[in-house]
Amino acid sequence: MDYRQERYKSTFENEGGKEIWDFLNQPENVIRMETATFLSRPAIEPLSPLLLQRYGEGVRKDRIKQMMGHMVRQIMEHNGYVLQQGNVKISSADNIFARASRYARNNEVA
Repeated sequence: MDYRQERYKSTFENEGGKEIWDFLNQPENVIRMETATFLSRPAIEPLSPLLLQRYGEGVRKDRIKQMMGHMVRQIMEHNGYVLQQGNVKISSADNIFARASRYARNNEVA
């Protein structure tokens, strides 16, 4: 699966987007996103410490976080999920994301 860059083309090309895309698509990270979704949490929430560990403080840039959210949506949709709610608050103070999107299995959406 290739990332559809759309409005994040410049960020993708200049901020290590290919490496981030590959990281997010690693099977263990997809499982983490699916587990968070099963627990009714934003998919990207559990990846924060791993992203910081791997890429450093640069991933805190708003445009990079927005691009990662855009990437996660494509990954989740590819795996049979649909957007359930955007702008879900993440209460953990040490998470790089303050808000993110929550997904549901396509057949679970009411």
